[in-house]
Amino acid sequence: MTVKRWLGAANAVNDLWTISLSGTVISQTYTLTINGKSLAYAASGTDTVNSILTAIVAAWNSLTAPVPPPEFQELTATAFPVAGPFTTIQLKGDVAGNPTLPSVATSGGATFSIANTTPATGPNDFANAQNWSGGVAPVNGDTLVFDNGSVACLFNLSTTLTGITVIVNPGFTGTIGLPLINTNSPTSYAEYRTTSLTLVGGTATINGPALQRFNIAFGANTSTVRIMGTGSRLDRYTPVVLITGGNGSSELDMTKGDAGLAFYLGTTANFPTIKTGFLNNATTDVSLICGPGTTLGTISQNGGNITFQSAATTANLGQAGGSMTIQDGSATTLNALNGTVYQNTTGTIGTANLYNSATLNCDGDPRSKAITTLNVFSSSVTVIDNQRTVNSGTITAVMDNLTGFNIQHGGSTSLVIT
Repeated sequence: MTVKRWLGAANAVNDLWTISLSGTVISQTYTLTINGKSLAYAASGTDTVNSILTAIVAAWNSLTAPVPPPEFQELTATAFPVAGPFTTIQLKGDVAGNPTLPSVATSGGATFSIANTTPATGPNDFANAQNWSGGVAPVNGDTLVFDNGSVACLFNLSTTLTGITVIVNPGFTGTIGLPLINTNSPTSYAEYRTTSLTLVGGTATINGPALQRFNIAFGANTSTVRIMGTGSRLDRYTPVVLITGGNGSSELDMTKGDAGLAFYLGTTANFPTIKTGFLNNATTDVSLICGPGTTLGTISQNGGNITFQSAATTANLGQAGGSMTIQDGSATTLNALNGTVYQNTTGTIGTANLYNSATLNCDGDPRSKAITTLNVFSSSVTVIDNQRTVNSGTITAVMDNLTGFNIQHGGSTSLVIT
């Protein structure tokens, strides 16, 4: 168990694959695949190993229609021996350090195989020992520190490491993880390499004011994440820190930064304890999006902006206020001391307790919604339902020794006070 600093110092090596063909090769279809996309050659009854490999190389390197998919364009095919007749194909990565994953198959009995003769590696490879201080790759229980330089950590991110602590400090200006869409080729494609640093649970502390991407996946294991600072988004839609995994004992704490839990459809996260505060600005210091695949428990928000798209047991908006959006989610109990809660959902708020100058705004979503019990504890509370979407148009409020509160409820108010 040691502290290891990310250096990104390894030499870049090109990916090299060797395809071999032998045996009875006539009248078969030979298929080469990357990322679910394929090139195929149907051999005739007179084809030979030499003619088949010649045709495959020509198709792979083609610059005219049909041009191979962009994943194929990251490698150049060459038949060997150069003097012929050909017995193998070499696929060489065009960019040193960039790993690829081609595969081959045949419909007949020929021997058609592929081997990664020289795996790609380089300064962006998490698993390369030369990228870490001490010259040793991470092992279970290590503390991994990103605190200097701008070299991105991009490849070989899928691990089974346990007991890992990841620390990102202000000196690191690189990125960790890959975007969902690869735009490095002439034509973009859905990334097929592992996009998140994948651990078996663990701890992450992020204080990177220049950090623009950090994707981390914990699996269904206990995880603790503390975010004290991030940089700006690389695009307007995607949070800087993307988190998946966690379990019933996991916790996320934020004082400043931009994050998403299970942000993409089809991903999951389980963080039943979420706490937010603020460092300088109670309104804007924190931005958190919890996607529909997030399992939530208690959200304790004190400032910032939180949007959640699943069911929360308790949603607390504290004295510092902020903005809480229930976006296609629900809350068994809502406690709002200040700030604004947007009920943009067909889901139900079981009990809503509104205090001080808190605002509950239901106008953002025109669909029908429900509030089982609305308790108002201050005459400065505001409830907005101009489209009369709550409880079929009738708001029932339980007030604590008050004569009234602020309500916007369309042209013909229907308010029941108990």
